[in-house]
Amino acid sequence: MLRAMLRLGSGSMVGVFLVSALLTGGCSSAKKATEAPRTDHTSLYGADAAYAVGVTQSLTYKDAVRRRTLKPVVWYPVAPGTPMDNRAPSDLFKPFYGAKDAPLSDARERWPVVLLSHGSGGSVMDLSWFGSNLAAHGFVVVGLNHPGNTFGDTSPEGFARAYERPQDFTVILDHLLKDPKWGPRVDPERIGASGHSMGGYTALALVGLNLNLEWIEKRCKTPGTQEEIGCEGLRDVDYSRIDMKRSRASYLDPRVKAAFAMAPGMAASFEARDTADIQKPVELVLAKGDELMPHEGHGMHLAGLLPPATTMTVVLDDAGHFSFLPECYPKGFDVIAMLCRDPVAGTRPASHARTNAEGVAFFRRTLDVH
Repeated sequence: MLRAMLRLGSGSMVGVFLVSALLTGGCSSAKKATEAPRTDHTSLYGADAAYAVGVTQSLTYKDAVRRRTLKPVVWYPVAPGTPMDNRAPSDLFKPFYGAKDAPLSDARERWPVVLLSHGSGGSVMDLSWFGSNLAAHGFVVVGLNHPGNTFGDTSPEGFARAYERPQDFTVILDHLLKDPKWGPRVDPERIGASGHSMGGYTALALVGLNLNLEWIEKRCKTPGTQEEIGCEGLRDVDYSRIDMKRSRASYLDPRVKAAFAMAPGMAASFEARDTADIQKPVELVLAKGDELMPHEGHGMHLAGLLPPATTMTVVLDDAGHFSFLPECYPKGFDVIAMLCRDPVAGTRPASHARTNAEGVAFFRRTLDVH
């Protein structure tokens, strides 16, 4: 089963690989049971981390118009010294540490927000290393498993309907800002977005990027190009079931002030008209060794379409597409080597450290957080 899934090899399937691997690896409850909670937040999240990390999955919001149920995962700052548990879902990947449902810190009256989106077919827990680090540095991070395009609830058509994803976050913001608990504690003037792979597209869509599904249909339906990596989840889509005007519409949300995209998905498909509405600050973190979306034709292509005055591009020379997944334990290299190996062995911790530092600095600057 795993071998068959690995043959799919597209960026859209990153999350499927990951969750399949987690299930293959089994639960790490025995390890959790023997590990004492951690209170050393600076050891876990850096000397400049001011907070311990809380995490909750208690929220449920309904989108009655699109008939979608949205269940955010929230990482957030809590008081230093709060005991944090190992939150690893398996013994293949290194964990993040967090305090389940701990009280939000009172250090600020209102906290800046970062929306966080996973890769197609995946899980927001794929980005727990990034979300928890932002929380330790003073951000409320709101992640989501996108209905129709998340593990256990995905399909080729769900992949193609990526334009549903930014709408998910617009609905979440509508609810979050009115939520009796969270609304008074988050800052509606300081909201950013981030994500990896298709989640990177999602973050950029919230600041004005339009999806070019016509390009993708042609590429993945035409002999000679339909065999390319990345088309596995898209060549069998019945595009006649998709409203192309709706797919290429703008889903810009004016409340989102900046976007931080890691190896953004479908990057080769965008044209100048798809980026014309992007006026907000953007940072792209690209992997030079991206094995799924070759660097020059994808990430750098997109970077060249964005306004140079408001766009920063960082290239991780030693990273690949999977470098934005959690760090692996030795067992992970045995069970799911494809997801654990980086173009330069042993560099994933450094890639994460650089990405985390860039993310914190970017959102502090663009959201005016002091």
